[in-house]
Amino acid sequence: MLVTTGTNLLTAQNTKALEVKEHTLNNGLTVWLNEDHSQPKVFGAVVVKAGAKDCPDTGIAHYFEHMMFKGTDKIGTVNYEAEKVLLDSIVMKYDELARTKDEAARAGIQKEINELSIRSSDYVIPNEFNRLISKYGGSGLNAATSYDATIYFNTFSPQYMEQWAEINSERLLNPVFRLFQSELETVYEEKNMYGDFIGGPVMERLLARYFAPHPYAYPIIGSTENLKNPRLTEMRKFFEEYYVASNMALILSGDFDSDAVLPILEKTFSRIRPGEAPKKEAVALPPFKGKEIMKIKFPVPLVKAMGLGFRGIPANHEDQVALAVAVNMLNNANGTGFLDKLMVDRKIMASMAMNESMNEAGILAVAIIPKLMFQTYGRAEKLVWKEINRVKEGDFSDEIFNSLKQEQHRQYASDLENIDSRARILMSLYSQGKSWEEYLQEVARIEALTREDVIRVARKYFSDNYLCVTKTTGKYPKDNLAKPDFNPVVPKNSEASSEYAKRLEQLPVQTVAPRFIDFGKDVQISQLTPLATLYATANPVTDIFTLNMVYQIGMLEQPRLMLLANYLQFLGTDSLSYQEFRTRLQVLGSTLSFDANEKQFTVRITGFDKHFEETVKLAGDFIAHVKADDKQIRQVINGAKVIEKAFFESSDNIALAMLEMVKYGEQSRFLKKLSLSEIKKLKGKDLLNVFADVRRMECDLHYCGTLPAGQVAEQIKATLPLQEITVAVKEPYYRDAKAYDKPVVYFMDMPTASQSIVYGFAKGEVTDDAWSRHASRLFSAYFGGDMSSLMFQEIREFRSLAYRVNGRYLLPPHQLSGKAGEFVTMLSTQSDKTLDAMEVMKSLICEMPEKPERIETIKQSIINQVNNDFPSFRELSEKVAYFRRSGFDRDPNEALLADLSEMDMQDIVRFYRHNVRLKPVVYVIVGNSSRIDMKKLAEYGEVIRLRKKDIYK
Repeated sequence: MLVTTGTNLLTAQNTKALEVKEHTLNNGLTVWLNEDHSQPKVFGAVVVKAGAKDCPDTGIAHYFEHMMFKGTDKIGTVNYEAEKVLLDSIVMKYDELARTKDEAARAGIQKEINELSIRSSDYVIPNEFNRLISKYGGSGLNAATSYDATIYFNTFSPQYMEQWAEINSERLLNPVFRLFQSELETVYEEKNMYGDFIGGPVMERLLARYFAPHPYAYPIIGSTENLKNPRLTEMRKFFEEYYVASNMALILSGDFDSDAVLPILEKTFSRIRPGEAPKKEAVALPPFKGKEIMKIKFPVPLVKAMGLGFRGIPANHEDQVALAVAVNMLNNANGTGFLDKLMVDRKIMASMAMNESMNEAGILAVAIIPKLMFQTYGRAEKLVWKEINRVKEGDFSDEIFNSLKQEQHRQYASDLENIDSRARILMSLYSQGKSWEEYLQEVARIEALTREDVIRVARKYFSDNYLCVTKTTGKYPKDNLAKPDFNPVVPKNSEASSEYAKRLEQLPVQTVAPRFIDFGKDVQISQLTPLATLYATANPVTDIFTLNMVYQIGMLEQPRLMLLANYLQFLGTDSLSYQEFRTRLQVLGSTLSFDANEKQFTVRITGFDKHFEETVKLAGDFIAHVKADDKQIRQVINGAKVIEKAFFESSDNIALAMLEMVKYGEQSRFLKKLSLSEIKKLKGKDLLNVFADVRRMECDLHYCGTLPAGQVAEQIKATLPLQEITVAVKEPYYRDAKAYDKPVVYFMDMPTASQSIVYGFAKGEVTDDAWSRHASRLFSAYFGGDMSSLMFQEIREFRSLAYRVNGRYLLPPHQLSGKAGEFVTMLSTQSDKTLDAMEVMKSLICEMPEKPERIETIKQSIINQVNNDFPSFRELSEKVAYFRRSGFDRDPNEALLADLSEMDMQDIVRFYRHNVRLKPVVYVIVGNSSRIDMKKLAEYGEVIRLRKKDIYK
């Protein structure tokens, strides 16, 4: 049966893009097809209604997700019959390991597993599944495990639909758990990584208390104890029970014809086993008993933090829409919520309401940061409760209520605009047991919502029974696992092809030329003033517009811009107070926000096209007449204090700041920024003077909506202060990287870190010519760009020495001549594996293996990226502006692919030898020195220990 559902509830311009065809295959598998021809790609996903809650605390669902990339009895093997004998023995050994408590005996079993793994690897073709996906048009291959579902997805080129369906259905027939021992270590690395994240251990404990006794209380990745004792028999049982057709959905969104695709899907995905997954009764969460108290440790001093946790609602609940509006009464996009006002009035430092729904329960919470130093938890909580009670008592105007309904409408509509975001919604809907039609009805319920509905749900869910969490300064101990004492598994057939892969080559493929951006047709470009250019694109799906003003100055040149972006959020104008100005925007269904990055400062305006004129006039008045408020500068200062206190609790932050210092010295953005003492001296007028300087810079304006470009241009010229733009920007702000004449190791000790983060850096040669730039792309993909790269296979897959690995050659801006590129590698690894991981990384850098048989796959992966990354209609104009500012008068991908077609392994080798091989490599390491042999580390270069003040101002 084929059912088509669509909507005009979102005042769509093109309802076809919002149609979803629902089909059920003969075996019971659900198929959702969403045709959208706006981009030359298809997003494909398989959703399985099986997640961490179905195997609580074991990590089996997540383990299994990893193993689904290892192939099947046909994919990833040269002789499955011979391999299976050894794999069966490994399964038995893991069951024995799980039953064994004696550590010496366990070590012996691990050694036996290692020996069997090495023998079985003689038959393995590593990464063959990934290579097949790439060979047949795929990019962005990934998967995700949640509490409720596991999702496997990637983007691919439409002409490979038959191959994609064949490979992805074959994947689900008989997955094989090969190379498990090394993947197990990779999962340990992943758990260590989460443990090092500043909020990781805190969230684990919060969820354990909040959700007990529900399975949501356990971490998705599983406990350390269970990770150490995996049972492959349990994993196989999990697959057989849950990976059945009636428990799975295939979701396709993109450039295809549904009628042509359905026979292909019937032929391939109908092979999946029919059956019914186990049905478990949902565990009911007991109500909190009054105000339950909990304390948590968080490693940021001085800053207080607390949370109020209420019982939320599961997905599909009838109160979902009303509760979302009630929460928006407290916080919303324009900052007009009751809790927002507490911040603006400086009564507390920050407060944010959260509303999240899983399949069987939800989280409803309010996070609170009291004012620094003197405000007590009790006082802050009392202020927050006063605002929550205003919602419960209906103390809000009809105007604000209707504007928040409009905001919900805009959020729903925006999420449906492009292939990627629509596919994400479809994946979530299926996992929640919702249909597309039910989702659209949810949108319709926004209009029918009444004030009484919002008051009712606020009273029901923001009750007097809640969990009150307060923070104390401290850290939790970590489960650091010792480096395993077994040998790496390096398969002998890494470049082989299975018989299955050879048969796949017989399937016909339609030749489709890549689609490149046509600057003249895809975007309307008009010169509003000599230094203000309008780029306009049509929105074919909804009636929502965006207008971004992109000024050509960024934080590298003006470090105060992030402070400015934060400060502007709290201000009004000469004629309108903050509250008056933001309320006017809110009533129109519009937003105004500010953003700063390294190269640009952006004013973002969004809304409905029917209110375009009023919205842009309001925004123009704000830009021209924003009024300083020295009281609000405290918000900026306090925010900077919190950021500084938290910065050195993150090894990722520290490593990035170290790398910046190594590359750019005093030009590091972490050393150029204002110090806290300088920030404290700032006045409001100082930041508005910076804003005045910004408004003088050359500006690109990007409109996407339904209005004619000419009408938009006239309205912009009439209402925005374009006459202020007087400073031309001919070249981007640029920092020259430092050259080193010998290897050096920069090290910062972080005793609490489970993992070391290691960067390698070398300055390359000048890359002005097209060959160098295009060869660098090929080299990067080959060396460390994806799952088929040298770094991924040699460091992660074969040796399990890291979870995150990458290595790329970074190019200077195209329009600058005489500038050198930079070679940067990165990995994160368990502390006691640091030297082992560095040894492999160094060997790849110094003597890069040559594997010419990979070249076609690497080239194809770049072609796939070009095809599948073709921008959506909202992204088109900024991509064209970027290309034009880089000195291109046409899509540079056209020349890239033309050159790549003529390149081979020798081009990679030539580029590598000229730019990487003989360059001194400087290493940047953050780690626990007590778990690293520092004398051996000195063999990589002179070790220079850094202090905080060396890298961060």
